Amino acid sequence: MRDHSQRSACILLFVSVVIVPSGVIGYPSSVFAQIGHEQEHPLPGAAGPETTLRAFGTVEWAASQLREVPNSFSLGQLSLFVTSNLTESVSVLAEIVLEGHSPDTQVVTDLERLQLTFRLNDFFNISAGRYHSGIGFYNAAFHHGTYFEIPIGRPRVFKFEDDGGVLPIHELGVTVRGVVPHTGSSLRYVAEVANGRVWTPVAEEGTTERGPDANDAKSTNVGVSYRPEGWRGFEVGTSFYRDTIFQTATSAVDHHIAAIYAVYRTPSTELMAEWLRLTHVTEGSTYHNDGGYVQASKAWGKLRPYYRFDRLAINPATPFIGAIGSYKAHIVGLRIDPVKWVGLKAQYERTDESGQYGVNGVRTQLVFVF
Repeated sequence: MRDHSQRSACILLFVSVVIVPSGVIGYPSSVFAQIGHEQEHPLPGAAGPETTLRAFGTVEWAASQLREVPNSFSLGQLSLFVTSNLTESVSVLAEIVLEGHSPDTQVVTDLERLQLTFRLNDFFNISAGRYHSGIGFYNAAFHHGTYFEIPIGRPRVFKFEDDGGVLPIHELGVTVRGVVPHTGSSLRYVAEVANGRVWTPVAEEGTTERGPDANDAKSTNVGVSYRPEGWRGFEVGTSFYRDTIFQTATSAVDHHIAAIYAVYRTPSTELMAEWLRLTHVTEGSTYHNDGGYVQASKAWGKLRPYYRFDRLAINPATPFIGAIGSYKAHIVGLRIDPVKWVGLKAQYERTDESGQYGVNGVRTQLVFVF
């Protein structure tokens, strides 16, 4: 399996290094020499690339019927979204998140995404850097700007790594996306090669995939999606992720993630369903775990009621994620957008988690963009 992963990495690396520069960039070496010289000694009045910055803020309040959990206000993530078009076919994207942790509001900064993208045409877009993996639908559609999410919080299976998530939400590597030729714009693909996630105890922050890979095996992810031209907003798709992870110095775990989804999203209506099968294979044992959600919302003017069923079923004996535990929740809420770029959400949750069943809770969230 390691040989298969290495072959996949070599193929994608060959495409990105050999094929893309000759077809996308196509500049002679003298041009690069001139660019490097100008960067070292910029001409008077020379303009650099234009950069656009957007910020997404969040303030929350939550309460639970559990006596040991006090009701509390909290700051969510402050997400800084930076983009720049270097040329018509080359762009840069960065997402930087600042989090204020209670009670002393100590600020923690994370570089969540940083990627350089070359767009050859609709059929071939290649990005290199740190990105959100293309597992399923939700992770590539919703990032750290919570303004664009209808309910409060991500589905449990798509929680971020440093928040106890079970997926490799972030990856460091190369991703290729585009439309499959001769299908109009209906059939799309994604292919990714990355370091994979470094699995450590949840309490240890900053240990996902920022550093060098822990082994030679690279993670790979492939997916396809279908968007019928006659049904705008509808999409179905599937993806498959695989990686080999060291459990000890002498043993490894094969990690597979299969995902399937169907969504229908318009400005006023949202219907989403997604299911994932997480498989961990060790010597002599195979562990299957499932996660997914069903979500619906409908807008009437500035009001948008919503519902989500959220489920994560974890075998406690599973390597790396067994201690996270299973989870089930019914969530009913209402979102109000009083003015442009400001949203207020309030929701009721009934959850089963950590051996406690039927726990009632309420959450509110103020989201805004500036």
